[in-house]
Amino acid sequence: MCQTWLFVTIVVASYNQENYIEDTIASVLNQAYAPIELIVIDGGSNDRTIEILRGYDKEPRLRWYS
Repeated sequence: MCQTWLFVTIVVASYNQENYIEDTIASVLNQAYAPIELIVIDGGSNDRTIEILRGYDKEPRLRWYS
């Protein structure tokens, strides 16, 4: 029997979440389920959230917009 894996996209809304965004990213990307991507939609944060997100620019499973 052939097993089909569904691709999962998780969308996270964020605004000034520098204290939580790295834990959120790690929680999603460390899942055992492989076909997964994370999209972070930032509402124009003025804390370190964008700086933290930029640190993941080379992570192919993560996209972010602000």
